[in-house]
Amino acid sequence: CAFFLLALAREGHEVLPHTLVLYLTLANCGYVMADVSADGFMVWIAHREPITHRGRMQTLIYATNTIGQICVNILILFGFSGPQTNCPGYEPDPTIPCTQDPRIINRNDLSSAFPGEWCHLKCHNATFSWDISIPAFALIIAAVNLASIPFYTILKEDKTTPEAVGKFVKSFWQQVQRRATWQILLYSMVSHITFGVENAAKTSANYVLLDLHTSQYQIMVLMEKCIFFVGLTSIRKYALHLSWRKMIIAGSILITFFNALYYLIIFDVIRNSWFYVFTDVSSKFMYTLNFLASLFCMVEVAEPGYEAITYSLITTASNAVSPLSSVISYQFLAFFPELATQESIATDTPQVRHEFAMLHAITIVINLSSLFSLPLLPRQKKETRELVASGEKSKFWGAFALLSGLAFLVYSTVVTFVTVALHDVYGCFMIFGGNGCSAEESPAPARFLVIVSLLYCYVVNFFLSYLPILRGKKKSLRDLFL
Repeated sequence: CAFFLLALAREGHEVLPHTLVLYLTLANCGYVMADVSADGFMVWIAHREPITHRGRMQTLIYATNTIGQICVNILILFGFSGPQTNCPGYEPDPTIPCTQDPRIINRNDLSSAFPGEWCHLKCHNATFSWDISIPAFALIIAAVNLASIPFYTILKEDKTTPEAVGKFVKSFWQQVQRRATWQILLYSMVSHITFGVENAAKTSANYVLLDLHTSQYQIMVLMEKCIFFVGLTSIRKYALHLSWRKMIIAGSILITFFNALYYLIIFDVIRNSWFYVFTDVSSKFMYTLNFLASLFCMVEVAEPGYEAITYSLITTASNAVSPLSSVISYQFLAFFPELATQESIATDTPQVRHEFAMLHAITIVINLSSLFSLPLLPRQKKETRELVASGEKSKFWGAFALLSGLAFLVYSTVVTFVTVALHDVYGCFMIFGGNGCSAEESPAPARFLVIVSLLYCYVVNFFLSYLPILRGKKKSLRDLFL
């Protein structure tokens, strides 16, 4: 991770956007390697906690991780809220003339009022008069990485006899066939696809209707991290033994409430950027409930010797569906043409408001539909251990869950590569989350992907959770959810 950050710093101030993202992606690969090892060690420690306290170490580790994220967000807030980051065409050297590129000129709100000196002035979107450069930022993060290396020598790890790869994979395949594993794996993917769908028009609307500045956005992210930290510590102290299903139901309902407050912005009842920050940050605490409920059961599912690979498999499957949720979110804009651009949203006509309200309602309904997957999630640690002890296995569902996770991972990898390395050629295609490369491009492949993805979620849910009820093999719906 530090190696690629140092390589990024060597690129200097004129680093190209796709080069920046490529180096950060490679650095993130190093982070993932370290994180997977740490997750395995965390599960190993959690298995040695008393059952009455299990979850305390897990929440403590995530809380510590959040403190580190808060420090980075503070650096971003004060380092990237200046004119070089937020004022298109800004030039700190007054002896250098302003660019004549109309694409840059039209993006700076000072170009018309100060035609000769606009590029030397701090624009409306900049909060501070200073910036730190991307190379400086990369050096700071690399220094933190390098400074942490000596602490790893403190860790004591018992040596074990290496196991042949083929034998380990075969043994892990037996673990995946257990219902406890593939059921949690499918729950993570299905619930995250539907819960991750967002109103894609909100990003443009926040800047056009609310005049949301970069510094306000970073303050919002910083406050979200703080709220997430408070949520972690609160659950660690008061809610370790609450039903995970009830936590997710409560969290989802409250997130829906705060999301519904955006209607006040859509219909111009309250259009204040800080009001939006409040609603978004408030929903973050409820997201903590959903996040932790999914993580707690992973500790119970992971068997000794397979802690890291089991935990990473489930978390990877959960994260791999994020690009798919984003593509679904952006494809809904095709049905609401008035929300396709910032310029059309800025007109704020009754038609724009109507389409915005409809799209917002659709995303809320899809988010709430994630609750239909709750029967796949055990209620608490005891029920998870009972599911593991039952010994129920299925080669079909184990293979189905693995292939599903692999398909989502391949798609997310392709989307990331195409939108970064090949953005100018393929990044605009709808199936990769773009707006279309030409007027002749058919939206059929992207819409087919959306339909198949949503059908995947609802059919898997129905087959595993609700079909057994119709066949008389399970109890009522109320018992399934609560």
